[in-house]
Amino acid sequence: MSIKTNRKKSPPALAKGQLWKAGSTHIQIVDLGKRLIHYRMMREMGQMRRTQTSGIDNMEEYLKTNDARLVKASSYN
Repeated sequence: MSIKTNRKKSPPALAKGQLWKAGSTHIQIVDLGKRLIHYRMMREMGQMRRTQTSGIDNMEEYLKTNDARLVKASSYN
């Protein structure tokens, strides 16, 4: 007996160097710790902004509620 489940593909885990797009905003992950994430929010690409800090849980929730999509994956391994 086989059971089909409707599983949504989970978003990729946050990683240093990723670039996300949420609406008209771009979010670049600068650094990632155990509990905190350092990121830059930009309206336009190339626009320099100061680095902000938030909890990883809060950032994941923000990305999920704003239907963010990953534009550029991390180039770090």
